[in-house]
Amino acid sequence: MSKNNEKLMDIISRVLDIEVETVTDETSPENTASWDSYNALLMVSELEEVFNVQFSMEEVYAVTCVKNIRSALVRHDVSFE
Repeated sequence: MSKNNEKLMDIISRVLDIEVETVTDETSPENTASWDSYNALLMVSELEEVFNVQFSMEEVYAVTCVKNIRSALVRHDVSFE
């Protein structure tokens, strides 16, 4: 697992208060009770700070699962290799 992927999983796990081992590409508000609007904003803030990126409002609304978060970060030149 890449260092950036570890950072991503750690942020999601910490913000959503779930075990890091349970975070998958399919983790989303539909299957994670703690992924509410407040925690989604916290997650965006943490991701922007840790990865030194700035998401547009369109990107924030488009993020519906971990896979989408990773894709958004890749569009901001964050590598997951």
